Amino acid sequence: MKSDLLPFWRSFLRDPRHIGAIAPAGRPLSDAMAREVLAVAHPGIVIELGAGTGSITQALFEVRHRMTELIAVEKTPELAVRLRQKFPGMRIHVHCASEVERLSLPRHCDLTLVSSLPFRSLPTRDKQRLSSAIAKISEMASHFRLIQYSYFGRLPFPSPTKNLVWRRSHTIVRNLPPATVWVLEQT
Repeated sequence: MKSDLLPFWRSFLRDPRHIGAIAPAGRPLSDAMAREVLAVAHPGIVIELGAGTGSITQALFEVRHRMTELIAVEKTPELAVRLRQKFPGMRIHVHCASEVERLSLPRHCDLTLVSSLPFRSLPTRDKQRLSSAIAKISEMASHFRLIQYSYFGRLPFPSPTKNLVWRRSHTIVRNLPPATVWVLEQT
């Protein structure tokens, strides 16, 4: 965790609206996100959006044998380089999460997105692009879920489509600040 702080703070100082947290996710939150991924029998392809320093990626990487594949998307090149060093052999895409639907994925697959994105602090245009991308990629999957955390128990963002509904999973009080895990899934 300490080795993650310097790149985290560099990225934060460069563009605080795209970081949106005061520290990388703690291990209790990372483990809770991974448990939520595995709460279904077949999580399928798991794509982490906004992998950052890899705190949540680490927890997902440890259980990747239960997934079809684990992929990370990280916009900041410096953080993507560190992710490649920490997780050899894992596909790391360096681009905006709003371009996730451009990934080469099989149609009608089971798909789980895990998001560490600070949706509430993003500029309006970025929120709209990301919402649209989530709606598009959800239509390609036979079973789709997005797992996102937020602070203070707030809904992360409005559902981008009528057939996706939020469900509150649980709150991790041993995170700074405490975080609530949410699941956006098909009805």
